[in-house]
This record gives sequence, C-alpha cells and structure tokens, in this order.
Amino acid sequence: MIQFIDKIVQKFNFHWQKSTKYITTKMWCEYLAIIFFGSFSAFAFAPKCSNDIALAFSLMPFIYVIHSQPTNTNPWKILSYGYLFGLVFFSTQLYWMFYSLYAVIQIGFFVSLIAMIGVIIYLSTYIALMSLAYVRLKTKSYLFNLALLFPSVWVIFEWLRGWLFSGFAWCDIGYTQVGNKSFIGVYPILGTYGVSWFIVGILAVLIFLVWNKWMQDFSEDKYGVKHPMPTTFEFLTVVVYFGLWVFSISYLSEKQYTVPYGAKTSVALIQGNTAAEVKWHHQDYLTIYENEVKAAKANIIILPETAISNFEQQLPLGYMDNLTNIAQQKQASLIIGIPKVIDAQSNYVNTAMLLTDNKHPYYAKAHLVPYGEYIPAKWLLGKLYQSIDLPMVGFMSGGYEQKPLVASNQKLAFNICYENVFNTDLINVASDSTIMVNLSEMVWFGDTTAKDQHLQISQARALENQRYFLQVTNSGSTAIIQPDGKIQSKLPP
Repeated sequence: MIQFIDKIVQKFNFHWQKSTKYITTKMWCEYLAIIFFGSFSAFAFAPKCSNDIALAFSLMPFIYVIHSQPTNTNPWKILSYGYLFGLVFFSTQLYWMFYSLYAVIQIGFFVSLIAMIGVIIYLSTYIALMSLAYVRLKTKSYLFNLALLFPSVWVIFEWLRGWLFSGFAWCDIGYTQVGNKSFIGVYPILGTYGVSWFIVGILAVLIFLVWNKWMQDFSEDKYGVKHPMPTTFEFLTVVVYFGLWVFSISYLSEKQYTVPYGAKTSVALIQGNTAAEVKWHHQDYLTIYENEVKAAKANIIILPETAISNFEQQLPLGYMDNLTNIAQQKQASLIIGIPKVIDAQSNYVNTAMLLTDNKHPYYAKAHLVPYGEYIPAKWLLGKLYQSIDLPMVGFMSGGYEQKPLVASNQKLAFNICYENVFNTDLINVASDSTIMVNLSEMVWFGDTTAKDQHLQISQARALENQRYFLQVTNSGSTAIIQPDGKIQSKLPP
C-alpha cells in the first residue's frame, strides 16, 4: 500500500511540476508584457494627451492577455492580471499623491507611501474585477466578445470606480481624446464614458483583425469545447462595424447643440500663486489679490478656490467692501473663492461668492473630497488630523440643487476643484448655464502632472456640455477652454 501511494505521489508531482513550469513561464511572459506595455499609459494622458499610439501600446496587450484566457481559468490568475495592469496603469498617473502627502502636507515618507499604495491597490480592484467578469461572460463569438462585451464591461467598472464610496473618476480612458477631433460629436451625446467605450472597442477590434489574419487560437471553455477561428463573415462584419463607426464620428463631429448667448463677454482669471504656508498662516496674500483686481480689465473677474482663505469675520476691517468697490467702479462682476460660515454651530462651506451682488449669492461645493475636505470616521481619525494640522477639513456639502450665479448677463455654473471629474453631478446645472467655471487650489500638487490631468478633465466637461469652461487656479493651470475643448488661452503654472 505504501509503495502504491508513493507511486501515485511521484506521478502527481511529475505532472504538477511539468504543469507548473509551463504555467509559470507563460504567466511570467504575460506579466512582463503587462508591466512593460502598461507603462505606456503615462504617455496617453495629460500632458501628452491624445497620443493614440501610446494608448494602443498600453491597452492592446492587456486586452489580448485577458481575452485569451479560457472561461474556466483559475479566477485568482485572472485577478492577478487585472491587478498588475491596474498597479502599473494607476501608478504612472497618480504618483503625485505621494508628492502631495510627503512634500506638501508632510505626513512622513512611509505614511505617504503606504497611503498612495493603498489607493492604487483599491483602484486596481476595479480592473481586476472587470477582467474576471469579462472572462466569465465570454461567449463563443470572438466578434461579440471583443467588439461589444469587453468595452461594455470596461466602461461599467470605470463608472463604478467613479461612483462607489464617493467615487474617483480620474484616469478614465475618455479623457485621452479631448484633443481628437473625431470625438467632438461623441462627447455631448455619450459623454466621457461613451468615448471610453468607443476607444476600448476600437482597440479590441484591431486585436480581432490581427488575430484573424496572423494568429491562431483554439482556447477551450469550461466545457472543453474548442472555439474556432473567426469566420470570414465575422471578419467582414468587423470591417462594416468599423466603417459605420468612422461614418458616425464624421457626421456627429459637425453637430452643434448650443449657440452663442448674449453679447461678447470678457473675463479676467486671476492666479495668485500664493504658497501654502503664506496662504493659510499669513494674510500677506490679501494685498496680492487686491492689486490684481485693481489691474484687471474685464466684465467678469474671478479669483480661485479659497483665494481668500480666511472667514470674512477674520479679515481686516473693510477689506471685502474695498474689493467690491474696486470691481464696481470698473462695472465688473467679481467672484471670489472663500470659506463661509453658514450657521450658529460654526459649520462652514467652500464657496464661489458673487461679491458685487449686495446679497452675496454663492455656490457651495457639494461633492467633498474624503480625508481632504471632510473626515470619514472622525471618531477614529480626528486625532490624527489634529497632529497633521491640515487646514479646513471640516467642510459641509452645499447640496446638488444649486442654481447658476448671474454675472454680467451670463449664467455661470460653478464647480470647485475635484468636482469637475463628476460629469453627472454637473450636467443639470450646466444645462441652465451659459458658461461653466471651475475654481481650484492646486498648490497641494506642485508642478506634477496632476495640474495637467485636471485641465484635461475640464476640457472633457467643456466638450460634453458644448460651453465655454473657465478654470481658475491658485497655482495650477488657469485657462479659458472653448466649447470644442480647445484651450483658448492659458497662464503658465
């Protein structure tokens, strides 16, 4: 009996080692391909936006690896592919998180590193789950899988990433095409997610075409049934699909859904370039903005997010009245970013305030950044934040039913900083506006690509709503964006 068991164990070990060696070698090649080609995503997003070759190099090998997995593949293997691609994909885009935490907020090297890695692992979960869902949902039709199923599953998880747990709608594939004229007509109809669907679908179809002509694949599904090569009919169907896509893009790019409103309006966007230690701990910056408002010549003058970082009652006596008088003498509307106390309990909101209106109407930021503007589980993390001394992390939300502010006969739909990534939050108020405005404070991100990615996102919002989009920052990318997404003018960071 012992000899019999020993023979079985030896035989099992032989097959296990042989199988393990094959799988390990194949998986290592796929892992290396995902790491190498996935890193090209850094060149597809801002500041190197609309680099379709870099995007193709980044995504196509990953799509190929995931698509080539049989439906009965071990789920942990599929998840490992998705996680690895996600780690490379998000690391190349979001490295600035470490800079913000370590160099600007100064919470320590290891804490900053762990926090960044934690966020990237969390975001990578969506790509990992997307990969598993695709492999499990695959059908026998290569055409359906690559042309329809893969882009659909990708966009569903891209949307979930931008919605669950407050959402993080950064690094969406649709942002890479803000400079591509072919998609001008797609943004206002299908939004950034629709552009993501088209781009991922096109790359997957290209894999289909290459696979059909040069590759051979007979992967087995969980029932052991071999999938045949794509047929000539499927090949021709893809060609027709691609042709229809090109036709629709060409036709839609000429469609206009908005028209110019009222007389031409001039705007002055003021970028204070005040350092964090000055802005939050001294009041010297107040003179900078006062002088800039005096120098501005425009119908509408706009200051960035928390340009005035103190509450009104903490400002020098008469400062706000003086700013108002300067603007009114120019017959200009003045909008400032300032925190505002809203009740007797000293709760406060982050606002864009129309100072030249006697009622001081304002927009209050609705979609707050967790850990940055409010503290989740304050009972647990409150003391940690006290030790960091991070200014103003106790904001209240202003709600999502706010109306545009009327200034110089224009209706301005405001959003503040991180809010510009949430297109569904902005679309209702944007539809009632003539101009969209984003106020931001980018001092937390220094000279990293965060400022370029943020501007790229604003370009997408301009394209989706076919409206002028004004982005006003303290130290990032201050720009006027045209309804077609082109940057009309821009200040240096």
